[in-house]
Amino acid sequence: MKKILLYSLLGISSFLGSCDKFLNENPTDFVAPANYYRNEKEVLSALSGVYDVLGKSAMYGRYLFFEMDMSDEGFFALSSNTQDIALYNYDIGDTKLLNTWTALYEGINRANMLLENIDKADMPNAIREVYRGEALFLRAYYYFVLTSNWGRVPLRLQATKSPSEVDMKPSTLKEIYAQIVSDMEIAADKVADVTSYSNAGRVSKSAVWGVLARVNLKMAGAPLRDKSRYTHAKKWAGKVIDLGYHRLNTDYTQIFKNHAQKAYDTRESIWEVEFSYISGAQYEEGSVGSINGIGTSNTVIGYSYGAQKIMKSYYDLFKTGDERRDWNINDYYYEAAPSTNRILYTGSSAAIYYNRCAAKWRREYEKTGVKSTNTTVINFPLLRYADVLLMYAEADNMLPGNRSAESDEYVNQVRRRAYGKLRTGAVNVNEADLPAGLDEIDFQIALQSERSMELGFEGQRRLDLIRWGIFVPTMKGLIAYKSSANASYQYGFRTAENITDRDTLFAIPRDEMVVNKAMEQNAGW
Repeated sequence: MKKILLYSLLGISSFLGSCDKFLNENPTDFVAPANYYRNEKEVLSALSGVYDVLGKSAMYGRYLFFEMDMSDEGFFALSSNTQDIALYNYDIGDTKLLNTWTALYEGINRANMLLENIDKADMPNAIREVYRGEALFLRAYYYFVLTSNWGRVPLRLQATKSPSEVDMKPSTLKEIYAQIVSDMEIAADKVADVTSYSNAGRVSKSAVWGVLARVNLKMAGAPLRDKSRYTHAKKWAGKVIDLGYHRLNTDYTQIFKNHAQKAYDTRESIWEVEFSYISGAQYEEGSVGSINGIGTSNTVIGYSYGAQKIMKSYYDLFKTGDERRDWNINDYYYEAAPSTNRILYTGSSAAIYYNRCAAKWRREYEKTGVKSTNTTVINFPLLRYADVLLMYAEADNMLPGNRSAESDEYVNQVRRRAYGKLRTGAVNVNEADLPAGLDEIDFQIALQSERSMELGFEGQRRLDLIRWGIFVPTMKGLIAYKSSANASYQYGFRTAENITDRDTLFAIPRDEMVVNKAMEQNAGW
């Protein structure tokens, strides 16, 4: 989002106000920390700067759901490219690699600075503690993204005071995760309830609980494999469910239309990265629906590069009647401008499948008079209620003893929505429900597919495959489809062909290795 030298000074109208968007004001000039943090307004502005990092192109503006989440769901649809992080063929000097690393540490440093200065402010203590909780959570979240993608990283818990503070050894995974869990659990007691906000841009208790479930599932999987964390994952997901506020939107497609229309539904979409106009035709850094989405040069619809195509194996994952297939994957394309007509795909040639796009976010639903070519106002979801239900079921299934009936029910709730049962009110759910009596292994296999069908292209699939310990073999398995793919799309298998065991982690950026003499490079690089 908007940039400033040290942190963006953005504000909202009030503490728990019902504004349309959290980060909605222009940045002010840089102010030295010694002369800042004097009151609630300045603390809130600094907190907004911590949130600001989420929307950078190197974060959820683009990289974390596109180039850095290439998996068995889709491929990088630029046939001329042979070297890119999205193809798992890059060197440690890759600029995208560095940009994301830098953005994450920028967010951490902003959070550290706020945490070190927040007690100076003349403001109500109750509000101060809410802000402190948000800063603690965001610092922990940025570390979670770092360690999920790079493994062992330096754990910096104080703001940088001097350019010479660069040499720092990477912490152990146990140390990093202990800090993440500690910060998030403290934050859970401090941040506001989800019903305090009319938008999804702020971190609420539900968001913290849900992300804690995600963190603990990761700790239970590769590389830590601490099975005791399944109990914690189930507990935190259960707190979101037991709150009784959240529920599934009856229409799966409406979730993503809401992201384009700035229609907040915090019962389903618990936490989002927000994007909007700055002024005139100038946008923030979001490219949701522009870099991905249904490819078209039709500027009336909204220009989209359609740069993320789908693998046929992902198309085949969906069964007849699952409405998510033709939303996650387009079954139509657009005529040229000024027409807004849709043309349905017909036939079944391989070209038709591999030419389809990751289509969850469609620019035709943007409610705006000016649609930029490269950026959009479409929000990106960081946590949805469906994810919470699936995380609960997975954690419960992996615990000793018999799986609870609730876990099957939670998965089936997600599936019933996918088959239109929640929207239509139909009572026959046999078509949607999982087979009864699945054992632990078959349930886990079914759940792994379910997460991909429900959460496809939301920045989770690569990380899921890694924590399950099946990332490399799953990707290599795609090569079996290559011989049946149209010749025009053979390049779509480059990611699968390039991948090796080292790609479960990204390389530490060259700049970090050069500057930080105590840093250690990841295996294989």
